[in-house]
Amino acid sequence: MNRISKSYGKHKVLEDVTMDIYKGDIFGLIGKNGAGKTTMFKVILGLSEFEQGELKIGDEGDSMEEGRKKIGFLIGSNFFPYMNARQNLQYSCRMQGIKEKSEIDRVLKIVGLDGVKKKFRQYSLGMKQRLGIANAILGNPEILILDEPTNGLDPQGIADIRKLVQKLNEEYLIYPHAVHPPIFLLGIPDT
Repeated sequence: MNRISKSYGKHKVLEDVTMDIYKGDIFGLIGKNGAGKTTMFKVILGLSEFEQGELKIGDEGDSMEEGRKKIGFLIGSNFFPYMNARQNLQYSCRMQGIKEKSEIDRVLKIVGLDGVKKKFRQYSLGMKQRLGIANAILGNPEILILDEPTNGLDPQGIADIRKLVQKLNEEYLIYPHAVHPPIFLLGIPDT
């Protein structure tokens, strides 16, 4: 990311943001509400356009589209409340063209939701975050972006997600954006 700028009307949200993040890095963003953290993720994912600057994702020679295909992300948790974890992930797999059975088993085991039968609407906040992470790692992306993965969790839930993020970092480049509480980031990011 080199000198990226983004505005909403006359309000500059990102101004000349430059950073390099490499495989194996866990990169955390801390800032006030409205500082532009989620906007930066949306720019990286192609969900929001930027006015100036340069953005490179993936390996040398990858197009922006190829680079973005290497990203799994958790930005909010939009799942069907009447479906269980497996059913929600089956839907995601179909939308992404991913072979379902073994992939769903793999990600549910990683996040500790294998064997959970209850509907999404009955999940605790921690379970919802875990399902969001499972959804983000479907298809085995090279880069993982987690927007506020611990938001609203109790101390045990934060510790559980922290361990999960550290475990996932063995396979993915991770950008956790965890504003609440900042102490979550103090034990994880390299940058």
